[in-house]
Amino acid sequence: MSSFLTLLTQIIPLALGAAVSPTALMGIILLLSISKRPKLQGFGYYFGAIILILIVVILGILLSAGVTSTSPTPDPILAGIDVLLGIILLLFGIKRIFQPQNAPKKRFQGIGKESSNLILFIEGLSFGFGMFLINFSTTIIILEAGKEIGVSLVDPIGKLIIVIILTFITLMVCEVPLGIYLLFPEKANKILSKVNKWMQRNGHYLMGVVLIVIGVYLVWVGLFKLGII
Repeated sequence: MSSFLTLLTQIIPLALGAAVSPTALMGIILLLSISKRPKLQGFGYYFGAIILILIVVILGILLSAGVTSTSPTPDPILAGIDVLLGIILLLFGIKRIFQPQNAPKKRFQGIGKESSNLILFIEGLSFGFGMFLINFSTTIIILEAGKEIGVSLVDPIGKLIIVIILTFITLMVCEVPLGIYLLFPEKANKILSKVNKWMQRNGHYLMGVVLIVIGVYLVWVGLFKLGII
């Protein structure tokens, strides 16, 4: 249980950082506001994001294959990866602060009413997958989380629970708008449009600060493992 709690305390901050994604948020708000079947395509978007996150987590676990947290000395390659990912996040964070977030293109306006539910769902799924795929900062954080899960001594069931928690927290950026739309369908567009406008004006500052904090943390952890600090 102590190993599980230790891993959980490592994963939750990363998941919260990954959840700060203005691009993904604006993408699902756009989809919900212009889609002819917003609930269907909204859940498609959500499942597309889940698929991408699980792929990245698996890559992170494979990256740490053969290494455990009880190794006598930290693996220098994995420590170096921590430093590298931290530096990348730092650069992304600085860039994001000085670069306002662009809203996603309205690629769903051309869908006709005659489109089948399956086609609409797949369109939403592909959009969600694509939005998270191009959101490199979130992907990098999830990769780091997958690496931490991989090196942990937590049993497979415990790791599965951690992955579920990681996915759930990361995708609050989708779950909250979907929940608002399901609970308040008549007021949802008004509420979400205000959120969208705020994120367009301020989201890059919020995301930039979060990325810098996580980047500094990863660099510090990597250098500590290497014995440099």
